[in-house]
Amino acid sequence: MKILNIEKKSESFKYFVLITIIPILGVIVMFSYAFFHFQQDLDFISHKKRGLKVITEIQKTIFNIQKIRGMVYIKNPNKNSIKNIEIIEEKISKNLVSLKKSLQPIKNGASLKSDLLNFINSVENSSLQDSNFEYLSNIISEFMIFSNRMSYHYELILDSKLSSFILIDNIIYTLPQLIEHNEQIKAIASNTKDKNLTYNQKEYIAVQLNKIKEKLNKLDFNMSLLYKKTQYNELKIYYKKMKEAQNSAISFTKEDLLNREKLSLEYDKNFTLITKNMDLIIGLYNTNLNILNRDLENRLKEIKQLSTYVVIAGLASILFIVYINRFFYSRNRRFINKIQELTITDSMTSLYNRRYFDEVFENNLRIQKRTNQTLIFIILDIDFFKQYNDTYGHQAGDLILKKVAKSLKESLKRAGDMAFRLGGEEFGILSIGMNASEALLFADNIRKKIENAKIEHRKSSISDYLTISMGLIIIEPSSINDANEVYKCADEALYRAKENGRNQVVIYDTKSFCRT
Repeated sequence: MKILNIEKKSESFKYFVLITIIPILGVIVMFSYAFFHFQQDLDFISHKKRGLKVITEIQKTIFNIQKIRGMVYIKNPNKNSIKNIEIIEEKISKNLVSLKKSLQPIKNGASLKSDLLNFINSVENSSLQDSNFEYLSNIISEFMIFSNRMSYHYELILDSKLSSFILIDNIIYTLPQLIEHNEQIKAIASNTKDKNLTYNQKEYIAVQLNKIKEKLNKLDFNMSLLYKKTQYNELKIYYKKMKEAQNSAISFTKEDLLNREKLSLEYDKNFTLITKNMDLIIGLYNTNLNILNRDLENRLKEIKQLSTYVVIAGLASILFIVYINRFFYSRNRRFINKIQELTITDSMTSLYNRRYFDEVFENNLRIQKRTNQTLIFIILDIDFFKQYNDTYGHQAGDLILKKVAKSLKESLKRAGDMAFRLGGEEFGILSIGMNASEALLFADNIRKKIENAKIEHRKSSISDYLTISMGLIIIEPSSINDANEVYKCADEALYRAKENGRNQVVIYDTKSFCRT
């Protein structure tokens, strides 16, 4: 019985594991996809931050080269101007060293890295202070191209978030170009002869002025999109100051540089306004950069939190699936056990019924062959049960069946022993592992227990009390292995017990019968 139940439970457990694993696999796939998607976003933003660092270093270098370009062409520079040029050259050297360090993490894009390092080396080997306007402008232009190439390499321009995309556009394109146009006007105006601007110089300034207006229109549009969010109020205030200074610089350029024959003021006074404007544009650039870095950091934190939540939610879902399946499996198992008990149990005596006996009998024969043990089958019958019913009534007869069943249950000592009601007043017992003497003693003790219960039976012709007759067969592993034949032999032993006078145990043997 125990082995049979284990086999059935094992089969049921396989189905439980199956219906548990399938949704768990679905949850794992779903949450893994979400987790890896967040990891991709995490890698993407981290990649962009590394690129932004490189571009920032490039732009710092450009700012200082722009400054030195404007200062080296001052006519009759004073000691302070010469000293400032030397200070800026030192800054540029430091900028180039920092730029090289920021390139170290680049693994992919080896050609881009190599090109930029070669260009940096060429700049380091040149004397910026002794360079002409065109050469310095070409250096600035080349650095801007590298900045744009880096923005593509680090996928900065592919940001799906509108605010980040606008800030990146301001940092990489619009503001650097706006600064360059202003710096070129400043540099051209500083390189005048006797405070006179040539026609070509004025034409060049006019072109730069138109480009400034174009960039301002682009900035106006970008800022109008950012102003919709309150976290960019800081940018709004800074942009307003820069716009006022830029408009003043534009007015100064038109009135004092383009519409006059000679510059009316000294260089230091003329370009105080332009320098202030430049400082504000660079400040706006840095503000955009700081806000973008802050936004990227916040997004990194959010993605890390979401990744953690996804892992927790995935584990919680798996635990919930296991718990709920186990809960319903346990309840279902109890219901199935109850149903199985009802279908395999005789309702009157609570012993196993004949249908279950047929199932278990075959199984026990297989176990006996596998374990190489003896199988004991006992079939027993209440003596003169019809006369008992006729004398005491069917209700009393039912009570007797229950008492006999109880005695059988109490007599079963081994875990594998099983008792059955085979039909009417006929019962059966199966046991594995007893030898002949143990089996005979076991059966005879049951017989004595029934007789010693002293249940009155006036119509019995062999005793004043209720008795039973028993047929026993001992099946060796190498002998009979057909269930019908075993049952037939045991029934024949029972018939011989009745023929011999009842209230006895008869052991079936192929050669002879033994009686006790």
